[in-house]
Amino acid sequence: MINNTLSRIKVVVRLTKEFIFLIGLMIIFFMIMNIWGHQENSTLWASIIVLFSIAKIYYLVMHTFKKLDVLIENNHSFNHMLLLLGAIITLIVVSFTMDYLCISEIYANAFLDIQYSQSIPSRFSNLLYFSIVTFTSVGYGDIAPVVPVAKLITVFEMISAFIMMVFVFSKYLRKNENSR
Repeated sequence: MINNTLSRIKVVVRLTKEFIFLIGLMIIFFMIMNIWGHQENSTLWASIIVLFSIAKIYYLVMHTFKKLDVLIENNHSFNHMLLLLGAIITLIVVSFTMDYLCISEIYANAFLDIQYSQSIPSRFSNLLYFSIVTFTSVGYGDIAPVVPVAKLITVFEMISAFIMMVFVFSKYLRKNENSR
């Protein structure tokens, strides 16, 4: 019982550190982008965001699979797996929100119904909503990507959602089935 609780706390602490690191990295990127003329060099900054998103997806997917393997090997409960998945999904959604925020900073009309004149917290909350709607594949259409780089990043988030939901659950169920 105590070991199980300590294990959960360790998982939460590690995921919190990773979350803070990734979000901190995105905030630093956002600040650097604003200092070094992101609108004059829009193609360069958009390319950097795309490359960062690809690297981020690869890292998060591989990292999730490794953590899932550890949970399965140590016979952790389904609740542990759900905790891991919930934390990773939160990390993905917030990190894509930061990508969208950077894109909306580079291209004033990158998203339908997101105005550049909105304050950054207001844009962030609207883009967080958009990210959640995209990740869950609901797609209301009230906010939509307009510029090609925004569409590409949105596709990356959709792919991430598919990989996380389908492959993670199937891997967990397959490993559980094999262990019986």
